[in-house]
Amino acid sequence: MGKFRVACHLIQFGKAFGENPEQVLHDIVAAGYDGVEGIRAEDPARELELCALARELGLHPINAGGGGFLHQAQWNAILGNGAAEVPSQRRKAKGEPLSDADLRAAAEALAEPLAICRRYRLKGFHHAHMGTYIETVEDARRVLAAVPDLWLLYDTGHMLAAGSNPLEVFETELAYRIGHVHLKDFHADEPRGWDYRTGKFGEVARFAELGQGTAGFDVGAALRGLERVGYEGWVSVELDRPFPVPSATEAAARNRAYLRSLGY
Repeated sequence: MGKFRVACHLIQFGKAFGENPEQVLHDIVAAGYDGVEGIRAEDPARELELCALARELGLHPINAGGGGFLHQAQWNAILGNGAAEVPSQRRKAKGEPLSDADLRAAAEALAEPLAICRRYRLKGFHHAHMGTYIETVEDARRVLAAVPDLWLLYDTGHMLAAGSNPLEVFETELAYRIGHVHLKDFHADEPRGWDYRTGKFGEVARFAELGQGTAGFDVGAALRGLERVGYEGWVSVELDRPFPVPSATEAAARNRAYLRSLGY
């Protein structure tokens, strides 16, 4: 078992968290998670209330905070998380090649958020996410080379959806620049014909519960890779929308059970 801990992302619960946060957090605890990702509120008092509720129930809030990046960085520093998500740099279109000018612009745009991260001793990580400057492993290598202080949010589902093999990260220098992890699988109705640049994501392709994807993703190999490089942060299980199970609560429980079956 690695030194990392496992959290559940709130995104799969949608509006349910806003309507009944205590029940959602109870469900996450019951499933066996150590933390919860995505508690955000524009009102600092409400943010404090929700994070305190999570702690009361035994969950550690990660990647928390709303109301702008400075507030988010301060909140994560107070929580002792050691990392925070910087604003994603967006492409004009999925799969559009990144130019040297794009990389220089990214470095300039991220200079202030990363300065804030240094002030609070945080690792500022950028999401690997379709539609951003980091869609593939090769994108991540180029962007992180251009922005030396930047860390990677290693999102296995988005890399898979973009046609990239997330396990290749562990064959590169990126293995030691992972600041956070979103662990999810990917399903395409026709895997060989799937092209994220033109395909209808959400209709013929979607994220899937762990072990139920069609891209051949080895979840255990990813976790062993994180252990091998000494990753000590959080692994957040994220699904966006439950598939193929009917409810977010069941999806959370099944994903956690799957990780236990792998020894995590």
